[in-house]
Amino acid sequence: MYSDKKSDKEVLKFFGGLVSLQFIVKLGKQLIKEDRPIKSLTYGMPSTRAAFMCFIVTYLILTNKLKRETILLLIGGLLISLYAKFHMKEHSLRQILIGAIIGLGYAYLISTL
Repeated sequence: MYSDKKSDKEVLKFFGGLVSLQFIVKLGKQLIKEDRPIKSLTYGMPSTRAAFMCFIVTYLILTNKLKRETILLLIGGLLISLYAKFHMKEHSLRQILIGAIIGLGYAYLISTL
């Protein structure tokens, strides 16, 4: 069976980053304990969706040679997804921005390992 060690390493970094990001966001929610704009049983700060979406999009852009159109589509989909969370009042703008910053920064960190 053929195995590309560089590809294997990138896949492990990507999924390892996602799993560890889950713990970081959950820890943040438990430390900050900021409610969502709508009544919910879970805390809203930072936004898990924003962190994950920004991690995925940033990691893909940083680790692949993508066409400009592909990058624009990824960013457009990201922005639509994040706006939907704000529009449906599942998160405040601040919760989304903090989650996005966490995801973006963590993707940069993981991609440089």
